[in-house]
Amino acid sequence: MNLKIAFTFLLSWSCFFSHAQLLSEAANDSLVKIPEYFASQQLKENIYIHTDKDIYEPGENLWFKAYLLNGNTLKLSTETQLIFVELIHLTEDGSNIVTTEKYEAINGFANGHLFLERGFETGAYQIRIHTKKTMESTSEKLLAVKEFKVVESVIPTILMDVDFSKKNYNRNEAISAEITVFSRSRVPYKNTVVIAYAFAGSKRIYRNRLRTNDEGVVIVNLPAEKSKKATTIKLLVKDKRKDIINTFEIPFTSMSELQFGLYPEGGSLVENLPNTVAFKALDPSGRPVAVKGILYENGKKIQPFTATHNGMGKFAFVPKNNQNYTVKITQPTLDSIFELPKILPEGIKLQVDRHTKKYVHFSITRTKNILDQQLYIRAQHRGLVYWMATTSLSKERVRFKLPLEKFPQGIVEVTLFNEQFQPVAERLVYANLDQKLHVTLKEISKSFYQQKDKVTMKFEVKDQNKNPAIANFSLSVHDHLYADKNNDYAMLPHYYLFSELKGHVYDAGYYFNPKNNNREEHLDVLLLTQGWRNYVWNSKQLNYVENSLDFTTNIKGKIYKKLKNGALQNIPLATVNVSYPSYTENVTTNMQAEFSLPISSYKNAQGSNLVFIPFEDKNAVIRFTDPFENIEEITGNYECAFPKYDLALQTKKQSSYNPEFSFTETNFLEEVNLGSFRDRNKDEGNVVMYNDIIPDYVCRFNILNCTNHPNGTPPVDGKTYRYNDGTIVTYVGKKEEPKDEKDKLFVKIKGFYPEKEFYSPQYDKNPDEALFPDNRKTLFWAPNLISDENGIITVSFFTSDMQTTFLGTIEGTNGNGLLGGTSFQFDVN
Repeated sequence: MNLKIAFTFLLSWSCFFSHAQLLSEAANDSLVKIPEYFASQQLKENIYIHTDKDIYEPGENLWFKAYLLNGNTLKLSTETQLIFVELIHLTEDGSNIVTTEKYEAINGFANGHLFLERGFETGAYQIRIHTKKTMESTSEKLLAVKEFKVVESVIPTILMDVDFSKKNYNRNEAISAEITVFSRSRVPYKNTVVIAYAFAGSKRIYRNRLRTNDEGVVIVNLPAEKSKKATTIKLLVKDKRKDIINTFEIPFTSMSELQFGLYPEGGSLVENLPNTVAFKALDPSGRPVAVKGILYENGKKIQPFTATHNGMGKFAFVPKNNQNYTVKITQPTLDSIFELPKILPEGIKLQVDRHTKKYVHFSITRTKNILDQQLYIRAQHRGLVYWMATTSLSKERVRFKLPLEKFPQGIVEVTLFNEQFQPVAERLVYANLDQKLHVTLKEISKSFYQQKDKVTMKFEVKDQNKNPAIANFSLSVHDHLYADKNNDYAMLPHYYLFSELKGHVYDAGYYFNPKNNNREEHLDVLLLTQGWRNYVWNSKQLNYVENSLDFTTNIKGKIYKKLKNGALQNIPLATVNVSYPSYTENVTTNMQAEFSLPISSYKNAQGSNLVFIPFEDKNAVIRFTDPFENIEEITGNYECAFPKYDLALQTKKQSSYNPEFSFTETNFLEEVNLGSFRDRNKDEGNVVMYNDIIPDYVCRFNILNCTNHPNGTPPVDGKTYRYNDGTIVTYVGKKEEPKDEKDKLFVKIKGFYPEKEFYSPQYDKNPDEALFPDNRKTLFWAPNLISDENGIITVSFFTSDMQTTFLGTIEGTNGNGLLGGTSFQFDVN
């Protein structure tokens, strides 16, 4: 580690700094050098992906920026020159690779777009990014992941409102719900068949066929005997064109099951010492439950407790010898009894006494039968040791304070080691929540805007010392309906929580919003419920096996002669012709028949292909090292660390659509009109051939991949069709690849994905453009905004015809470990 470790000697109750005192060689190896080395191999690069929005429609571009940061320091990783991008379609049966692409990375950043063609299947997708450094890391988690959705329309043609008869139901109580079915223009669906199902988890327990009245209303009644295990009601509406299915949560006072965990501070409970126990309560779907409960000693009530934030809280007590301690949940009502973790008869406790702005104050306590010994205290952050101390246990309590100024922002693991360097107690704390880039929207040109109106914004960027900061940002502004409110994925939660902890963190953005006054206290409780076992940089979680993989980013191939018996023979010093879009060159193989081209070759063939043809022999074949095959082989079984969705809490009234949708004239136009607007979208992307996951079709009007009709008959090779914009095309189907894909007479390799500039109209300079409809959902995307020496960023763009609320997000880094951003919104009326 290049950083200087602060070393402290603790003597009983007092703290004395002694930089002269050093660790022994054995202690330094065991507690610092070896863990730090393997931590440096654990995650060589941590990549965050910022996209212009979360929800897309077929025929749109997905714009993204990748931030490539060192996994230990969060400084820019500038050595990477190439990123490998996988577009993954998530299905009930697993996942399929739609396409693989390559993009250039410069100075720790990469940006580009992916065109989601008009025939794109709806559903859930992921972008995954890999680099040489991520592939050569020892971590088996995929962190560089961004999930998004593709929908035919953000507001379906058939909508449902559900109003349960009560705010909460008890188990074994009959359930009644009023269902209203209507169109996007609020026209009720009269005399329409609705099939109602009730489910207990994934098991169907009830079915009833109903029909709406003249107001589009139907009443669903679930008998009391069916409600005991019920969790959801699923409604299927039978429409002429297709069936619409929506699922609604039943709002129960109590639940059939509860996930309830108890987490002793420091890792264990010890008799006759003060102990703090954190707890966390979740429903079967992973949502927090605001529980109340009671701690019992031998069946006698001794202490009540209440969750204080997102189903989490804590209580303190002193366990006595040979007593039995249990917990009962009183709200919601449950029959279950929960036992506390095993209580040790003797041991050492590590506890936080209090937090101040500059220090975290700790206590070390021991039972009387623990002999005096030397302890080592280590504080590490992302695998790097920033502070250490030693202490003697000559007294039953030792206090020390951890200086927060020594640490960057993030989770710090404080560990006690005995004289044999074995951990005896551990505690996670959070340091310097405000050590970041402070980004504020200082000026906005208007309080609200009209259609095709000019927007001007000025942002101010300051560092943790409130000085102007130069930093690199990405900025997106989009219709709020295309934001996924149930996923809190953003830069700060990604780097400071999702990358650091195992398991899901509910409402992660809460902890980084300075408007939440109790966020530091709640963040500490969150870390208590996670514990060191869920901290990915804990020494026991590190992979102490060297990664011997040498992942190549160059283009590597080998030339063989195919003999009559099918065997392959090397052709050394062979000539290979390489065709670029605008020129050709020859390369020569080495004595092992191998050749290699640098990353710049991908750049020279951007938006096109490189074609390789061996000259030496008509029986010569080429084999290439496909990096994506290596990626799939290595990462196929890795855990995908993209956070789970935060499911909304159960409510009496629920909707099948985003309730913030505004039923204005623009928004509820029928699909054919929206399609005609989309045809003129200058931001439409390049046509890209994907991997046969998107079937071509012809609608009944002989239009290929029609945007107004989502299905049809397969097209015929060689036959002429039209696109929606009137263009006449002759269909050429997707050809089958040779069965022996490794041995080819010539090879085509894609260059970097085509570059494209985000389309942003300038109506003040080109007033004629304002005469045409403008249906842009993303108003502005800027992947490379840099604040000036005064920390100022100024941007201008125009609104579209969409009358709605627009959300904006700006986030970025100064390249030296500081991250930051902010969000904003404005209305167009």
